[in-house]
Formats: sequence, structure tokens, C-alpha cells
Amino acid sequence: MTWTESVDPAELQDLEQESKIRSFALDEAWAEAAATSGFATPRWLSLKEEGLLRAVILGLSRQRSGFSKVVCGSNGGVGILSSDLQTAIRLVNQVRRRWRPSVLQMFASEKIPQTDLRWEPSYTFHVSLEGSLEEIKGRLSKRARNSLSRAIRSGVKGMSASRSEEEVAIDMLESSSKAKGFPIPPKSYLSALHSTFGRSGLSVLAIAKAGDEILSVVHVLGARGIASWWKGGSSTDGYRLNASLVAHWTAIQIAKERGFKVYDLGGTHPTNPAYASIHRFKSSLGGQLVVGSLGRRSTLAARAARWLSSL
Repeated sequence: MTWTESVDPAELQDLEQESKIRSFALDEAWAEAAATSGFATPRWLSLKEEGLLRAVILGLSRQRSGFSKVVCGSNGGVGILSSDLQTAIRLVNQVRRRWRPSVLQMFASEKIPQTDLRWEPSYTFHVSLEGSLEEIKGRLSKRARNSLSRAIRSGVKGMSASRSEEEVAIDMLESSSKAKGFPIPPKSYLSALHSTFGRSGLSVLAIAKAGDEILSVVHVLGARGIASWWKGGSSTDGYRLNASLVAHWTAIQIAKERGFKVYDLGGTHPTNPAYASIHRFKSSLGGQLVVGSLGRRSTLAARAARWLSSL
């Protein structure tokens, strides 16, 4: 048994085939964007047995005020891959011993027992890009199809953001997330992701416009066979005109043209009130609800610091 702090891309592909799971969150572009932007320190850990890769994890580590937080994966992609459950258990426990994070957050395809992480379901939607565009549109809810048609008739047009529009589009992602109270990484990291995934896979800022005004933007990252919604936002007029539907439909068309088979809609939750409107919107796009697992662990000191900061 050998532990290494790197991964060979060809061996990772073999492990993906064996486990029948592909995750864009294990793509090297994540690590490169985190490092070049200074947002986080990427950390790989791999387990080999008899020369074969049996498990791998990618974590993005950030430090502040003496505490460290490591996030492995996202709602749209697992951050850990293993040949079997026992190997996954060994890897998670090794991560805790080697990295010693104050806070550990891990997205996996299933709950990993015999670790001291608290596990809960994580949710996303997968929209199949198989079939013609008309067939894909036919899988949208009737209400979504009608809203999409009305938005297009009212003059809202979808397209990929030009170079001169990219900064405005990223600014809209930032302002929209802040207005809704959802956390968003710094602009430098968003721009780095756009650059690294653009070179290695897919990164598109799909926008919906009325005239020269950008009303809505959807940032889609694609790698390892999956095109995934990363961030999105709209202006007040954009919400009123259902411009986000046009932006998503544009993203679906681009992803299909680039050969992707699945459009992942990112995080949602079927029962959490905070996600109620998001879940209704995403469920209208004709996807299948996919359930994974999210494991969390915080040290006592980290929990105390979080409690003190809330006072």
C-alpha cells in the first residue's frame, strides 16, 4: 500500500471506468485555478496497491486565523473516488491524519461509514443531452417551455459572452449571489476557472440579452464528460422576463454541440425552504434528481470559533 500526493491522469481514468463514476470536480483544472488565483491550495492524496490506483481525493484547502478548511468536490461532482468502500474509508481517515483540517467537507457518491464525518444527502439534477434539441426541449415542463417561448418572443436572445462581455457577466454572478445571500468565491477565482476549464474542457458564460443589455448569465464548466452549472445570476429585469431560462437553454445547446452527454444543474434540496424556488426552477428543466452524500467534520475549536463569530 502506497500513499502519494499526486495522481496520474491515465490511472485516474482507469479508476473512473472501474468505479463507473466520472467527476468534473476531480479534474486538474480545479487545482490549477485554485493555485493560480491564490484562492486555495490544492491537495491530492492517492492510494495505490500493487501498483494500481485504488482511491483518490482532491481537496481545496484555505486557511484563516489559524484555522483550515478543506472542501472536496461539489454538489455537481464528487471529490473522492475509490474502487470499493473499505478503500474509501482508509483514504478518508488518512486525509484526516495527514491534512488535519479544522473543517472538512466532502462530497461522495455514498455515505462512507467508520469515519467521524456527519453525513447527509446532497442533491443535484442531471439533464440528459441525448436526442435532438427538440426532444430535450420536450422534456422541459410545460410551464418552462411556455416561459422560454415567451421570453424569446419578447426579444430575449441567448448567446455565449464575447471577450468584451465576460467581465460584465462575472460581475453579474457576483452581485446576484450577494443579493440572494449565497456565498460566492472571489472574482479572481471565477476568472481563473473560466480560463483553466476553457483550455482543458469547457467554460462558457451563457448570457441572455435584450438589445445590448445582459439580463442573465449562467457559467458552465465542463470536463470528464459532464457539463455542469457552476454559478448563475440575473438582473431584476432578467428575472421578470425569464431570461435565466434562455441562458440555460443556450448553455444546453452549447454543451450538446461540444459533445457532452449530461448537463448538471448543481446544488438543490427538495425539502429545505431556503432552496424552494431554486428547486422548482431546476426541476422544471427535465432532469433526473441525483442523490449523493455530503460529509462534514469540524474540530471543537473550529465550532467554538464559529459560535463566537455569530455573537
